[in-house]
Amino acid sequence: MAYDEWMVERAQDFGSLRGRRIESWAGVEMALWEHGPDGGPQFTEPAVECLQLWGMQAYLDDGRALWIGTYQDDDLFGLWPQRRPDPRLENPEMWDGIYRWTALSELPTGPVEDVVVFAEEGVLAEVELRVGGRPLVLVAGEFVECGRMLSLNRLDESVLVFTDPAAAERVEWSTPQRGRVRIDPWPKISFC
Repeated sequence: MAYDEWMVERAQDFGSLRGRRIESWAGVEMALWEHGPDGGPQFTEPAVECLQLWGMQAYLDDGRALWIGTYQDDDLFGLWPQRRPDPRLENPEMWDGIYRWTALSELPTGPVEDVVVFAEEGVLAEVELRVGGRPLVLVAGEFVECGRMLSLNRLDESVLVFTDPAAAERVEWSTPQRGRVRIDPWPKISFC
């Protein structure tokens, strides 16, 4: 399968994490429910086995950061890594309402042993990482409130973060998975 140059470069940005060490994570969490039982936003739900983030950053051992958010390509969204930190993630006070800044201490840290990138419908749909011996799955998608139910759209505008790959496989998407394909290995590049 052929990929456009921009997509390959983004896959390489994810691949540049291989062999690096992630010291910590932070991100901006997006509420699952705009109005929970107490009237305010609700960020957790017992049946939801992932985090829903507006964006996140991996802080590396050399003091640099890799920002991970989403981009829009026509009506679909894909994962977008950028080799520069997003200053909005450095300012916890600017986030309120259905968004909150949070240190993501539940995510694995340590050496990045493996990176696998998947495309779907022409966008970067998923990334599987092995960090410090633990798996981490990132998927472009979003929870949508439907009355008192949540539906889960694939290739939507948030970053869904799973620490259990089996949970990512169990997800009942309201939109179909559309021919997910692994992007072939690429030459190792340095993070700069």
